[in-house]
Amino acid sequence: MPDNQPLFTPNPDCPEGGYLISMPGLLLMMGTYAHGSDDDITPQGRAKAADALGRILKAARAGGFTQGDLLETMMARGEVSARVKEMACAAVAAAGNEAMLKIVAHMQGQCRD
Repeated sequence: MPDNQPLFTPNPDCPEGGYLISMPGLLLMMGTYAHGSDDDITPQGRAKAADALGRILKAARAGGFTQGDLLETMMARGEVSARVKEMACAAVAAAGNEAMLKIVAHMQGQCRD
């Protein structure tokens, strides 16, 4: 994913203000929810976000991404930077589309729980 591609874009089909999210954006969102303040998310939501984040980073490591621990630490500290975005893009690229789609499908299944 090029650095100039946005992580989140307004959804033209959603006049209520919805957004489309890229796969690196999904990774960063799950990191935010997994490590965010207790006021921002329920314990169940935090557990599901941590599970999704773990699955994404596991797939990234399997694809050769070696900076998963560093990326997770940076997200846990709430760092928002170009470096974090670049690392998220590299992690998703290493995980590959097939693995990412399986993770999204798993997340959708959890939403039904």
